[in-house]
Amino acid sequence: MLPVNATSSSSKWRDGIVLITVWLLLSVGALAVAKQNLSAPGLYYDEAVFAGLAKDFVVGEKRLHMPGCERPIFFGRPCPTFVQPYLGALKSWMLIPGFVLFGSSIAVLRLTTLVWALLALLVFMIAVRQALGLRVALISGILLIVDPNYFFLGLLDWGASIGAFLCRFLAFWLALLWWQHRNLLYLFLASLFLGLGVFNKVDFLVFISATSVAAVCVYSRPIWTALRPRFSIVPIVCLGFLLGAGVMILKIGRIVSLTTTAQAMTGPRELNGKLHTLIAMYDGSYFHRLMNIGGIFGKMFDQPAGVHALLGLTVALAIIAAAMFVRERNLVRIIGFLLVSLLLVTVGVLILPGAVKIHHAILAFPFPQLIIASICVFLWDRESTRSVRRVMRVTTAVAILILIGSDLLAISKTETLLTETGGRGHWSNAFDRFCEENKNRSDLVIASLDWGFNEQVAFLTDAPKLVEPVWGFPQYKELPRLPRQPQYLYLAHPAEYSLFRYDLVYLEALRGSGENVEIRPYPDRQGQVVFYTIKFPAD
Repeated sequence: MLPVNATSSSSKWRDGIVLITVWLLLSVGALAVAKQNLSAPGLYYDEAVFAGLAKDFVVGEKRLHMPGCERPIFFGRPCPTFVQPYLGALKSWMLIPGFVLFGSSIAVLRLTTLVWALLALLVFMIAVRQALGLRVALISGILLIVDPNYFFLGLLDWGASIGAFLCRFLAFWLALLWWQHRNLLYLFLASLFLGLGVFNKVDFLVFISATSVAAVCVYSRPIWTALRPRFSIVPIVCLGFLLGAGVMILKIGRIVSLTTTAQAMTGPRELNGKLHTLIAMYDGSYFHRLMNIGGIFGKMFDQPAGVHALLGLTVALAIIAAAMFVRERNLVRIIGFLLVSLLLVTVGVLILPGAVKIHHAILAFPFPQLIIASICVFLWDRESTRSVRRVMRVTTAVAILILIGSDLLAISKTETLLTETGGRGHWSNAFDRFCEENKNRSDLVIASLDWGFNEQVAFLTDAPKLVEPVWGFPQYKELPRLPRQPQYLYLAHPAEYSLFRYDLVYLEALRGSGENVEIRPYPDRQGQVVFYTIKFPAD
């Protein structure tokens, strides 16, 4: 049998009350810690694109966004469907209710994202309680929300990770409900959410493939016994999945072409970047590194980590403990499924072209947390002599507390860095202040000479006209002359933050031209220049 926890009605109510209480306490704690992140770090370009598309739908205005996004008109409003060919607009849909109720701002954006992350956590804990019991649900839920990777993606989600978490947790819960009740509606909805996960971002297929193979390897007999007399459910599953993922499946050819091109450009360096990302995810240093370097991904791992959490070490110890002590058949299957899933997801991310950043690597979650929680509960309950049992329980409790403490310390140090800097580079809130100053300037045309400006301006301003000529620069043998009209305000990065480098060419040429031009630097809280504005005054 697949692991499904059976309890009496009164026990279910009691467990449910305990679970909801713990979740509420975790939510209050997360909201309290996240309060400072409503203004720091600054709004990131990829974070802003989801928000900008959602804002456009709410206000009914179609502003300039990055190439590749799709916004068909729906009831007279530009409805976001795709942010990029491989990236559906599910995250934008999730933001729309918050913007409708409270308006569009960084604070509302991040609070809405965090609320969805907390709701995903609740679904996860409910599903785990049904499958593995209350204690595993509580421990794994706590470990997930205090993990710095999940916590910061729950606030600063630029890779649509929270939508992916919600889809896979809902699919897990609904699949369990189908297993218990054999109600086809549950299975249809589970497949629908798996499809929405693929629509959200196509790399979700790695998670589906890995867990499917793991389930066949570990639970092939009970699955076959359950499905053999019910092959009629196959069309139901396919229909649900196609409803969720159909429009993304139509783009597979384009996606393969893009990823092949990306792989050819990055070459063997990509694997090195992926391995560094995995290490930084498991030692809790990823977001501290990212914020410390100002979002320059290529330099994140050039310096020692400023924080160290113990998830990787704890998972390794849990796996060793499982190999040494776990013999009961059902628990062997559970741990086997979690381990095989974790291994296959990791391998899938390593071989998937372009899957370099944290929002790809974190497809492995929540398997590490579930492995740790399951082994801890097993060691706590393991029969032995009184003295051995006492030592085992103390050791288990201390290990969990040390892991939680290391995670909270990593979050605290990262928050301290953000408080001191306001965010650096691409994450600096100096650019947010610039947008606030020019929010209602209908006399301005704001032109982005590099990647990293336009989406924040589109979300944080209302009146200026936006142009993003940087996407057209590659077609020119020589960069075109910038219009000199005084209403144009050009945005450029300093050398350390420039991506395409066109803005640096313009800056250097204008500084030595002797023209009447105003080049104004905008520093962060620590005096480091984040960006420049270029303006040609009226004669």
